[in-house]
Amino acid sequence: MKGIREKFTIRITDSGMVVLSEEGKSLHFTAGEALMLLDILKNEEPKLKQMAEEARPMPIQIHV
Repeated sequence: MKGIREKFTIRITDSGMVVLSEEGKSLHFTAGEALMLLDILKNEEPKLKQMAEEARPMPIQIHV
C-alpha cells in the first residue's frame, strides 16, 4: 500500500486563496470565489464522502 502523499497546498493570502500543485501549477481565487467554492463543497460533501468510501482499497478510516 502506498503512503499518503501531499499533492497540493492551499494558502490563504491577503487577496483570497491559492491552490498550489506539486508540479508548480496554481489556481488563484478571490475571497468571494473561495467562499463560493467552499459552499459548493459543503453541499457536495455527502456525495464526495460516498465516492471516497467506495474508492478505498481497504476498510480503514482515519479521523482527524
